Amino acid sequence: MRRWWLNSAPDIDYELRLLTSIAKLGWPVAPAVNEPIELSSYFWCLFPYLSGDPPPVENRMMEQRTRGELLAKFHTSLAQLTGFEQRENWRRCEEILGDLTLDRILSENDQKRPEEISILRWHLDRARERIIELKPQIRSGIIIHGDFTPWNLRFKDGCLSGILDFELAHWNHRIADFALSWRGVHDEVIHAYNDFSPLEPEEWELITPMWWAWLIESACRDMAKGILIDYDGWIIKHLLRRSPLMGQDSVEFR
Repeated sequence: MRRWWLNSAPDIDYELRLLTSIAKLGWPVAPAVNEPIELSSYFWCLFPYLSGDPPPVENRMMEQRTRGELLAKFHTSLAQLTGFEQRENWRRCEEILGDLTLDRILSENDQKRPEEISILRWHLDRARERIIELKPQIRSGIIIHGDFTPWNLRFKDGCLSGILDFELAHWNHRIADFALSWRGVHDEVIHAYNDFSPLEPEEWELITPMWWAWLIESACRDMAKGILIDYDGWIIKHLLRRSPLMGQDSVEFR
C-alpha cells in the first residue's frame, strides 16, 4: 500500500503511467493494481509486492560496479519511452542554476547562517561558471529514476527482482541520475556505467555542476519554507565532498 502526501493528482498520474510503461519494457517494477483513492487528505494506492533483498554492500566496489552497469542498462530502456514531458515541480540543472530566486533566498538567510550560506553561494557561483561553457541546455534528455541506490533495488537468487521508489523519477540529463547514486563518493558507479555506456567528454564535466545544483536547490527550497538550513548537515557535508572524478571541480572550498 502506497500513500502520497502533498502530491498533486497530475504528479501521481505521471508516476503511475511511468511504472506501467517501464513494466512493459520488461523491468521488474510494480504498476498500480487499481486507481488511487483520496482519503483524509492523502492519496492511497495498492501495488504488487516485489520480493527479494537489497544487494549486499560488504564489498562496496562490487556493489557499486554492479549498480552502475545496471543503471546504464536501465537507461538504455528508459530512452525508448515516449509521451513523457517534465514532471511537475522538477527542473534540469541549467534551469535551477539560472534561477535568480536562489540568490534572493541566500541573501535573505545570510545573517542567520553565514557559514552555510557562504558555502552554498560559492558552489552556486562555481556551478554557474561551469555550465556557461558546457551548454547543457542543448543536450537531449531521458526519464531518470532519481534515487538509484542499493536500498531501492531487490535481488532474488542472484537476479534483479525489483526496482523501487519512483517518487523522484523525472525527465533530465541521463547523468543527473548520478546525483543520488554517486553522491560525490561512489565513483565506481560512474566508472562501471561508463564501461557499459561511454559518457561524452562534456557529460563528465557536467556531473559535478548537476550534483551541486540539486543540493543547492534542495537547501533553498527548505529555506523558502522557513525550514532550518540543512538541519543535520547533510547538504553541506555532501557539497564539500571531493572526488577524483570531479576534475577541475575538485578544487577545495575557500
